[in-house]
Amino acid sequence: MNIFIFTIFHSWGTLFLWLCAFFAAFTLLAALAPCNPGQSLWRKGTLTDILYFFLMPVTTRIVRILFMGAGIFFLFHYQSRERISDYLVHGYGPLETQPVWLQAAIIFLVSDVLLYWLHRGFHGKTMWRWHAIHHSPEQVDWLSTYRFHPINTWLSFTLVDALMLFAGFSPDAVFLMASFNMIYSAMVHANLNWTFGPLRYIFASPVFHRWHHTAQEEGVDKNFAPTFPLLDVVFGTFYMPEGVRPQRYGVPGSTIPHTFLGQMIWPFKQKR
Repeated sequence: MNIFIFTIFHSWGTLFLWLCAFFAAFTLLAALAPCNPGQSLWRKGTLTDILYFFLMPVTTRIVRILFMGAGIFFLFHYQSRERISDYLVHGYGPLETQPVWLQAAIIFLVSDVLLYWLHRGFHGKTMWRWHAIHHSPEQVDWLSTYRFHPINTWLSFTLVDALMLFAGFSPDAVFLMASFNMIYSAMVHANLNWTFGPLRYIFASPVFHRWHHTAQEEGVDKNFAPTFPLLDVVFGTFYMPEGVRPQRYGVPGSTIPHTFLGQMIWPFKQKR
């Protein structure tokens, strides 16, 4: 128990440093190149998003352990403890022998495809109530990145990470991509007018993702790819008109509360 508590506080210390770095970097960048000028640094729900930033990694770690335990039981129950331990530290199979950078690159591509389709699934009628929490901020900024209901997080990001580990990738490669995604996700949610110009179809930009968050009809259910918009181009969900910026965000007509506890409960109260 003491080790578990120490791990949590150590993780929170690291997250606090990330929070400070993101706050300094994106506050400066948004002042220089805002997509939506006039957004305040403190808005309704900012405290809630900070709670998500610190609490969700703890629950995600616990659920990842549960996923790993279930996977080991079904896939590797016939192996010795020593072999399983080696798998969990180094990976296994053909992927284990590849350099970490190559493993990370493969994870980058494969996970983006998986997350694209999972994201589209969460926009469907059955799963939307869980994902609507992420779309509820009426001002989108880098802190909006972390507002995900646990059910949404566990059945997308956490699940994909576990699948990558069970495919044989090393934990080092999965951790490398998780760190990169933390930075990249904050960037695409930031209030920046970056479009990446001719690279707009290759890498997700803040403007690309802000169209995904818009409450405007033309942008609804568009731009699902976490990193590679080419997926949206291929599957007909790309939307980023030249020289136009989204102006309205949030979930029109929703009753989603601004408080953390209220958002945890809200999806359970909605009809299927």
